[in-house]
Amino acid sequence: MREHTTGRTLIALFAMVLLACTQTFAEGKDKGINIIPKPVSLKTTGETFSLTESTKILYSKGLKEQADLLFSALSPATGWDFAVAESSKAKKGAISLLLTDNADLPAEGYSLKVSAKGIEILAQKPAGVFNGIQSLLQLLPENIYSDKRQRDIAWDVPGVEIEDAPTFAWRGMMLDVSRYFYEKDFVLKYIDMMAMYKLNVLHFHLIDDAGWRIEIKKYPKLTEIGAWRGEGANRSGGFYTQDELKEIVAYAKARNVEVIPEIEIPAHTLAALSAYPWLGCREMRHRVPTYHFISRDLYCVGKESTFDFLGDVFKEVFEIFPSKYVHIGGDEARYDRWKECDHCQKRKNSLGLKHDRELQVYFTNRVQKMVGKYGKTIVGWDEIVERGLAGKAVAMIWHNKKKAFTATADGHMAVMALTGHSYFDVAESRTPGEVKAATWLSPISLEKSYSFDPMLKGLDEKYRDQILGAQACLWTDQFIHGTKLQEILPLNENRSEVYAEYLTFPRMAALAEVCWTPKSDRAFPDFEGRMASHYNRYDFAGYGYRVPEPKLVSKKKVSNGFEISVENVVNGAEIRYTEDGSRPHSHSKLYTGSVKVKSLQDFQAITVINRKQYSLPFFFPEDYSKFKPYGKLMAKWAPTKISDKNYEIFKANATGKVNKNGVYEIAFLYTDGDNALEIESVALFKNGKQIGEDKHVGTAGKNANGNVYRFSVDQYETGAGFEIRAKVRGARGNHSYGVIFIKRTGDVQGI
Repeated sequence: MREHTTGRTLIALFAMVLLACTQTFAEGKDKGINIIPKPVSLKTTGETFSLTESTKILYSKGLKEQADLLFSALSPATGWDFAVAESSKAKKGAISLLLTDNADLPAEGYSLKVSAKGIEILAQKPAGVFNGIQSLLQLLPENIYSDKRQRDIAWDVPGVEIEDAPTFAWRGMMLDVSRYFYEKDFVLKYIDMMAMYKLNVLHFHLIDDAGWRIEIKKYPKLTEIGAWRGEGANRSGGFYTQDELKEIVAYAKARNVEVIPEIEIPAHTLAALSAYPWLGCREMRHRVPTYHFISRDLYCVGKESTFDFLGDVFKEVFEIFPSKYVHIGGDEARYDRWKECDHCQKRKNSLGLKHDRELQVYFTNRVQKMVGKYGKTIVGWDEIVERGLAGKAVAMIWHNKKKAFTATADGHMAVMALTGHSYFDVAESRTPGEVKAATWLSPISLEKSYSFDPMLKGLDEKYRDQILGAQACLWTDQFIHGTKLQEILPLNENRSEVYAEYLTFPRMAALAEVCWTPKSDRAFPDFEGRMASHYNRYDFAGYGYRVPEPKLVSKKKVSNGFEISVENVVNGAEIRYTEDGSRPHSHSKLYTGSVKVKSLQDFQAITVINRKQYSLPFFFPEDYSKFKPYGKLMAKWAPTKISDKNYEIFKANATGKVNKNGVYEIAFLYTDGDNALEIESVALFKNGKQIGEDKHVGTAGKNANGNVYRFSVDQYETGAGFEIRAKVRGARGNHSYGVIFIKRTGDVQGI
C-alpha cells in the first residue's frame, strides 16, 4: 500500500508502452480467455502448455509460500502431487515463479508467459507473483477450482504473454461481522473469494452497536456481554479470540490481503457501553440491541477514562493487526448525550468550542495522536473530514462525494465506497422474489457496480494520486430483523453464508475490474462476456452467487403482438420461459429461439443452472410513466388484497423511498376495475413505531378525491425500516386495481 503515490504514474507509462502490442485482449477473449480483472496487456501466441503429473513448480528464494499456494490450488482437482522446489531460473516443462529487479513492473504487477515449453511468472514482489497465479488459474479449465479430483480433463493452458498491474493500490471489501457474526472459517473463505480477483484489502467491521467481536483481555466483559444479544432460544452472537484473529491475518497476508480492523468512535458503540456503562455519558445499563437502530448513546468525550479505555484497546488490537491503517468509524454520531452531559460540556468550555459537533473533531484528534504512536494512519467514514483535523488521514467516502474534494484539497487520502455503486447489502433488482436485502437505497445491478469510477469527475489532476482506490461494503444489519436470514442452529445450516455470497458474487468481480483495469479499457458488454465462464468457476469452488437473468437481445412489433429474443449469459446454462404471463420454473419450456406473444407482459424467462438453482425472471414491467409526477412506485393493490366490507390494514414497504428528512406525499392511484378504493387513514411507521398519521377519507377510482396523504419525517436514520399502513376497503365491491406512489416534496420547516 505504500507505493500508492507512484503506482498510478508507473501504470500510465506501462500502459503507453503496451499500446504498441499488435494483438489485443479482445483477441484473447475470442480464444476463450476470460481473465477478470482484465489485464493491461495480453497477447496470444498460438501455443499451448499441458499440465501433467510430472510438471514441477519452481520458485526463486522468497517465494516458497506462493509456490505452496499454487500447489494447493492445482493438486486437488488434478489429483497430482506436483514436485515443488527452489530454483533461481525457469526450466523446461515447469511452472516457474521468479522475482525480478525489472523496474518497469509496477507495484503488484507481474509478467505471465505461457509457451509450449513452460510457464513463467515474474514480479518484483511476492504480491505480484500471487496476482500472476490468479491469472494463471483463470487460464485453466474451470474445474481447476474444485476440491475434488476431476477426471478426463485436459489441463491445457493457452499460450499468452501478459504484462499487468493494478490501477489502484486499495482494492477492498468491507465485511460487517458486528451486526451478524460470521465464524472464522467463513472469513477465511471470504478472503479466498477476494483473492480470486486480486482484491487486497479486507476492511473488518468488528465493532458496532449490535456486537463487539474482538477479544480484549483487559476488558473481558466486551465479549462476555457485548458479543451477545437476545435471551434464551433467541440468544445469538459470538467473537473471535486473539489467536483466531492472528490466524485470519496470516491467512490473508499469504493471499496478498491486508486486514484493516475497524474500532468505532465515538458512535455505533452501544455494545461496549452495554459491557461497561461508565464509558457513556449517562452511565446506565444498556442491552445489546436485537433490532437495527442507531443509538444516540456514544462514548463520553468529557471523561479521561474513555481515552484510557481506548488506549488499552488499541494496544491489544495492534498486537494482532500489523496493518499501517486502523479504521475508526466516525459516522452518524448524534450529539444529544454530549449536550446533556456535564463532563462533555466542561470539556467543550475548556477548549473554547462553540458547537457540540466540534467535540468530535477533538475526539478524532486525540485518537489520531494515540494510534500515531504505533505508526498507524487513521481511516474514517467521510464525516471525519472536518476543519481542525490535525494529522493526515484516509477518508472513506460513502455518501457525500464533496468530501472527496475537501479531503484531497486538505492533504488527506481518500477511498471511494459510494453507496450507489458499492453497498452490496442492497439487492441487485426489485424483481419480486429477490432475496431480502437493504432497501434504503435503489437496487445496485451488476452493470451499475461496473460503472463505478473511483476517480471522481472534476477532481483536480494534482489530487488524483490521493485517491487510493475503492471498496465495496457488505453490511449485515438485515439479519437482525426477525429470523428469516438467521441460522436455525439445530440444523447446523449455513444460510447466512450463502446469502452473503449471493450478494457478493458476481458484483465483487465487477468491483475488482473497476479497481484494477484502466477506465479507458473497460466496457460492460466485454466484462459480461468474460463473466459467462466465471459462474461455472464459482460452482466448482463452492461459492454461492446470484444467477443472472437472461439478457434481452431484441423485441420487435409484429402482427398480433411482439417477437422477443433473449440470450444466455452463463456458459452451459439453459433458458426456460412462459408465454402466458406466469412465472417460469426449471421445467418450463426450453428456449431455443425467438418467441411470439400477444403482449410483452406475457413473456417471462429464467436462467437455469440446474433443477434447484435458477435466476429470477426476466420480464417486461408494466408501464407507469403516466404516474411519474407522483414520484416512485411503492406498492400495488388488487381485489385479493382488499375487502368490500370493513376497513382493513394494507401495508406497503416505504424503506428506500423515505430516504432523508422531509415532507412526503403518498398517492393512491386507480388503474382498473369496477370499484373505487376508499381510504380512511394512512399511518407511517419507522422500525415498527408509528411516527405520523394523516386521517381523512379519500377515494381512488375513476374519479379521485382526497387520495393524497402527507407526512413529515424529521428523525431519519440510515438503514431504518419505513412502512405505511393504510386503512382501506373497496367501495361497494373489491374489484379494484391500483398503485401507490410516493415522493418527497420538500424539507421539514426548521430542519
